[in-house]
Amino acid sequence: MNRFIVVDFETTGSHPRQGDSIIQIGAVTVDDGEITECYSTLVNPGQPIPSFITSLTGISDEMVADAPTIEEVLPDLLRMLDGRTFVAHNASFDLLFLQEALHSQGYYTFDGYVLDTVELSRFLLPMQGSYRLAELADDLEIEHENPHQADSDAMATANLLLKLLKILGGLPLITLQRLQLLVASFRSDISVLLSHMEMEKLMQVSFAAEQGAASPDEENWDVYRGLALRIRQPEVRAQAAREPVYPAELDVFLEGVLRERGTLAQVNERYQYREAQEAMIRAVYAAMNDGAHLLVEAGTGTGKSLGYLLPTLLWSKWHQQQAVVSTHTIHLQDQLFHKDIPMLQAALPFSFTAARLKGRSNYLCLRKFEQSLEETGEGASHELRLTKAQMVTWLTQTETGDVEEVSLPPAGEVLWQQVKSDANSCLHRNCPWFTRCYYFQAKERAKDADVLIVNHALLLSDLQADSRILPRYEVAVIDEAHQLEDVASQQFGVQFSSAGLSNLLDRLAVDQEQGVPQRLADELGSWQPELREQAAAGLADLAERQLAAREGFHQWIRSFTDWAVKHAKDATETGRATVRFRASDFAGRQQRIVGKAKETIEQLGLLAGAAEQLLGLVKEQSEQPPFAVRSLATNLEGILDDLQQRMDILHFLFLSEQPDYVCWAEVEIRTTRKQLYLFAAPLDVSGSLAEQLFADRRSITLTSATLTVKDSFAHIIERYGLSRLPGERVRTLSLPSPFDYEQQGLILIPSDFPSLGKETEGVYLEAVTQGCADLVRAANGRTLILFTSYAMLRQVYDGLKEQLADENYRLLGHGIDSGNRSKLVRMFQREPKAVLLGTSSFWEGVDIPGEALSCLVIVRLPFQPPNLPLLEGRYEKVKAEQKNPFMTLSLPHAVIRFKQGIGRLIRQQSDRGVIAVFDARIVESRYGRAFLQSLPPFRIETGKWTQLRELVRPFLYSMHPHADS
Repeated sequence: MNRFIVVDFETTGSHPRQGDSIIQIGAVTVDDGEITECYSTLVNPGQPIPSFITSLTGISDEMVADAPTIEEVLPDLLRMLDGRTFVAHNASFDLLFLQEALHSQGYYTFDGYVLDTVELSRFLLPMQGSYRLAELADDLEIEHENPHQADSDAMATANLLLKLLKILGGLPLITLQRLQLLVASFRSDISVLLSHMEMEKLMQVSFAAEQGAASPDEENWDVYRGLALRIRQPEVRAQAAREPVYPAELDVFLEGVLRERGTLAQVNERYQYREAQEAMIRAVYAAMNDGAHLLVEAGTGTGKSLGYLLPTLLWSKWHQQQAVVSTHTIHLQDQLFHKDIPMLQAALPFSFTAARLKGRSNYLCLRKFEQSLEETGEGASHELRLTKAQMVTWLTQTETGDVEEVSLPPAGEVLWQQVKSDANSCLHRNCPWFTRCYYFQAKERAKDADVLIVNHALLLSDLQADSRILPRYEVAVIDEAHQLEDVASQQFGVQFSSAGLSNLLDRLAVDQEQGVPQRLADELGSWQPELREQAAAGLADLAERQLAAREGFHQWIRSFTDWAVKHAKDATETGRATVRFRASDFAGRQQRIVGKAKETIEQLGLLAGAAEQLLGLVKEQSEQPPFAVRSLATNLEGILDDLQQRMDILHFLFLSEQPDYVCWAEVEIRTTRKQLYLFAAPLDVSGSLAEQLFADRRSITLTSATLTVKDSFAHIIERYGLSRLPGERVRTLSLPSPFDYEQQGLILIPSDFPSLGKETEGVYLEAVTQGCADLVRAANGRTLILFTSYAMLRQVYDGLKEQLADENYRLLGHGIDSGNRSKLVRMFQREPKAVLLGTSSFWEGVDIPGEALSCLVIVRLPFQPPNLPLLEGRYEKVKAEQKNPFMTLSLPHAVIRFKQGIGRLIRQQSDRGVIAVFDARIVESRYGRAFLQSLPPFRIETGKWTQLRELVRPFLYSMHPHADS
């Protein structure tokens, strides 16, 4: 298989059998790894082209009026097809149109091999964030100037195919053979391609053996137990010859590192000295030396990351103690680990090491994955096989085994629960994979590092586990610290899903040949034939208990879900009906819900007991079981531990009163199968943070660009429990941004905008849509619109689409064009006239510097809905304390969120842009001043919108003299 024709069709729609036709053909032949011929033509479809197709492709009725018909172009296409494999991106679509065209003109349909580059990409590029052609081309640096035009799409797909064939040819033989077993049921003929590649690889291995040379696989891969792993590089330590600089020389040290001709400027030509950054370095270092906690609000552009990394490393090296840095987002972790730390390793006059550690469930267990490959029976779904194929390839690429590297489909999330590393099903040093274990290698690196980078969830999990997860530390820096309370509420609470327990029950099913109980019984019988009868009896009991537990659980789920939907107030943005509950709510007629919960817990306990009986057969044997038995028994123990955790959660939620917690349920109502999610979160996390984190550590630095409300740290100090500590142990520092906000930014607040409380939602949305359209036109796209409600986003998106239909703007709606934030941001940056509409996750962590973003719209002030169960419970608690819940909770949270949103616009000193706030409350309400007083010193203009919008183009034009005017 070395001759291919890569095809792309533009069409009038998606259904050829219902009359849709081809309007453009792009075809590229690839022979023996080279592009040999290109063909492109418009096609007259004999019918009008729908307007949305013209908008998408740029192809109009006028353009195809004189084009050849499909009858006239097919002979050329058939000549190119002859003897070649048909290749397309989403091949089923293009193949369907080809077959219909051939059939309609009296030709035989195509019966050759077919390859789909979407399928190929999914398992050969497992770390890819998106498999759309435009994003693949962008990430792989493939030229693709005109997406949705057949000639450009076909050429981009041909170049993608060449890259994929190169990747495939570089895989080790054992990986190709593993993939062969998994792709047999794939829709396209990938198995034929793999077989061809396998034969070539066998010839290479045979030739190397004849020459007495080592096999390429042995040199490049760690091949073990039928899997090929990427050889992991040993930790590289900096030269120890460079002596550390000690605190007595701090002034000299900072002079040599930070100043104009310092080492940072030498290793990074873009480095600029900042006074605020040096002030932060000195404050963090002093707090660590003095044993104080420090809160630092560092405005955008202050160089916050180096502002805490440098003093942390200095303190760590001087005291020979490990320090911890915690972040909320992966994006910031990546920046620290791959950009800031390497720069400091090159610039500092002493050596240091850094490591990153995540929660154990983020790492792959190689033993369990090996076992899962053996369980891939004939009944395995296409998605499950694809996921396993992805992971087999991923093993040749990853050094960390971190699940966040790999782009798993929904079926992959279920598989991951079975193959992730966890303490309950770990064989430790008895595991054949122990020396290659991703988790233990990460732990080893973490133990030896001078600075350890973690996320907030792991930092807080360590507190709950009595510091058994992380190495002991005395100093830490918590970046993105404004998120700590929300993460603590999750980590100090509990979560439960009906799907999670259903999957556990499935894994305990006996009627599955590849299930853990059945395989354990089979292996037991093979090892000790005299145990077969007992194992069979144990399986029969287990099957009976599993069926009873499953039926009882589903009955309880149905009754509780009915109650939850009936009593739910509103659906959340995710489409879930939400209801708060207490155990005391289920009195009288609803007592059966608690009774059923108790019955379910008892049935789950009986099921666990039956499984323990099966495990007992292994534990009773005097001789050590073979590895297969030990491995399956350990897996079963892990499942039972997970089961016990869920039983404990159900007992916590329904069979005991929890006055210090808020409990609530969320029911998926958009799907036919109603999934249930249960949560409990503490009313107040300040006590736990004060006792377990702050009181027990020498120095914790909390930093963010948004910690203050009206220039005061009081809200964060109170919510995080720092007010419980002696006053001298808590310090604060507010560092302004170096940006010239008065010159770089303009805030527009219309005084004549309808107020949502006084006008109908329709009137308000009409004004918002018109205002957004005005800004989009003035800025020539380049606009980010932030919403607090997905429903409102959708309505404004539809309104803008209608208003801007003929103006060539690219609208990108979160949850409409994609649910992936990173993907939408990349598309926004790539498109010249793009408009991005985002909800909650877009208010922070989105970094779009430069001319790509010039306009920001805040549609509504970001108050949380007061009926959120946790917020409702905290309101009640604050009221009981004779405080105002709005001023104590809602307003500070909204102000910090607002500051985060505003911070999306000005990201560097050369940036300049316009912000429009379409919420009249910011000027009409008494509390509106809290928002404005918390902002950097922007120039602010208020007045009629028809006057304000005229300021936008001149302001932006002064920055972009070459923009359309």
